[in-house]
Amino acid sequence: MSSNSVNLLENIPNAAHLGDYSSECAAFDGSACLCAVGKVGVLSFTGEDAAVFLHNQFSTNIKGLKVGEGQHTTYNLPNGRMLATLFVGREPAKEEDKPPVFLSVLSYDLAETIQKRLSKYVLRSKVSIENVSDHFTAFGLCGAKTQELAGTLAGKSLNLHEVYCHEEDGAKTRAIGLSKSRVLFLVPDDRAPAFWNNGTRHARPAGKMLWERAAILDGIPAIMLATSEKLIPQETNWDILGGLDFQKGCYPGQEIIARMRYLGKLKTRLFLARLPDGGESESIFPGAPLYSPMFGEQSCGMVVNVAADENGYVMLVALQTAAQSGEVFLDLAKNHRGTLMVFAEKARKADCGSSPQ
Repeated sequence: MSSNSVNLLENIPNAAHLGDYSSECAAFDGSACLCAVGKVGVLSFTGEDAAVFLHNQFSTNIKGLKVGEGQHTTYNLPNGRMLATLFVGREPAKEEDKPPVFLSVLSYDLAETIQKRLSKYVLRSKVSIENVSDHFTAFGLCGAKTQELAGTLAGKSLNLHEVYCHEEDGAKTRAIGLSKSRVLFLVPDDRAPAFWNNGTRHARPAGKMLWERAAILDGIPAIMLATSEKLIPQETNWDILGGLDFQKGCYPGQEIIARMRYLGKLKTRLFLARLPDGGESESIFPGAPLYSPMFGEQSCGMVVNVAADENGYVMLVALQTAAQSGEVFLDLAKNHRGTLMVFAEKARKADCGSSPQ
């Protein structure tokens, strides 16, 4: 990022919350908040073979995307474990009769690794892959009135999984409908301060923690560096959320993932969990192991995503289903303060994704 960009962004908050997290949570429930998310991973794919290339690498039907459409997908190792989760959208071509452009959003700490790995498989394909993460500042609109305010900030109302590009003086701002309660804005750095100032006239300003909490409450898991290569997609409900297409052709990990669907017995699922009193904060992080008395010293799952709640923490956990009905702990000592309250599987097909194929 250039020094000019850094200076421009100094007036945009870079904090988990903006001083009163309870008020941010209340605004989320009653209206909507604009969260200063900061940097997210963004990869750009251009070229006449881009659609076919991505289709052959990711777990969903990328070739079927029309301009302005997007979808959640996964990128996996041959053994079926997820390297990353991404939202991939198809944008209008830069010029008429030019090849399509695809933009993918993923965890910032994985963007460079995934860009380098995908580049190894380009070979003779006519596709260019660029890590453009540092070209944008991300803002997240979330809450009960997200759909109402999205039209104000994006310039039009957004459908679920729609990708809308607004271009002004050659600079594109992207609005992405991730769910009914979350819209992500990717704003060029030089336009970010003006976007923030305008947006916070309509929605309560909030920090990045509320945005992470909103994704957890949606039941949408995000793989990051700490959890990369540790879980297969079904263990985080991507078969329910629409992040797997079982009708498409081969892609890395497809054989293992399909075998689990048709022949295997899935023992781990994604659950929403809460730690009401806060527990031991140093034990709560993505990738943290979970324990249950019925499993002894063997881990029965892991924390996938976690965010502060109004009281304590809310998280998505990949947990062996046999452990759901009993006590689940964040440490082997089974300190009561580390006891989770585990709820039902969290997968809102109607709000966040399509039914599995």
